[in-house]
Amino acid sequence: MGDYHRDYYRDMSKIYDKVGIDKFSISFGNAMLKYFDTMHPDENFKKNLDFCCGTGTLCGFFKDNGIETKGVDISGEMLNIARNKYPDIEFGEQDIARYLDDETYDFITCIDDAFNHILDIDDAKKVIKNLNMLLRVNGLFILDLTNFSLLPKYIHDKSISKSINDSRLKYYLSKEENLFRLNAEYYENNELIWKNSGLERNYLIDELTKMFNDEGFVLESCSQHLFDEVKCIKWKIIFKKVK
Repeated sequence: MGDYHRDYYRDMSKIYDKVGIDKFSISFGNAMLKYFDTMHPDENFKKNLDFCCGTGTLCGFFKDNGIETKGVDISGEMLNIARNKYPDIEFGEQDIARYLDDETYDFITCIDDAFNHILDIDDAKKVIKNLNMLLRVNGLFILDLTNFSLLPKYIHDKSISKSINDSRLKYYLSKEENLFRLNAEYYENNELIWKNSGLERNYLIDELTKMFNDEGFVLESCSQHLFDEVKCIKWKIIFKKVK
């Protein structure tokens, strides 16, 4: 990750919760609790680290459900919001490619296509190597990835919310070799308030699985069904640390 992500989320932090992007975290959190109950009924998943935690909504959800949690993000602006919302949760400002601490976690999350923000393969490998040191044996790393090949013409226009000031966040995606540029425009009452852009990497499942295998993980689950039976443009992926 880099300064362009800091710049992108400096603008995004102002409207992230306002237009309802954080609601994805609640849906994902509920899906993970159901997954634990169904697939790991005899295991305890009570200690979480949330990579790229943003405004802290997923951390808050886990805490409300009796899970000890900590968040890490590169954006100081997003973290300021998280700390104001959840003053009793610890949040750290750091690039996840360089993050380590002395704790051991039951599961680590990295959602809302945050792993796509890791543009350099070597940085991705650093994250995975550090995940092995942060997770207990049989601990889980849970992420979602945008599958850019499912976006027709690499253009996506999404109306996030029309309930507050007729807010509208529009995304336009353009391909740049193996990267994609996410161009965002934010409108209120049809007036352009700001625009910004950031880069994302299109990770293939096979290449990602090999990198995790090399660091002692196995692929436990990979699905285009994030929350229900409706397919989406994201992969929900769960890797288990086995050694």
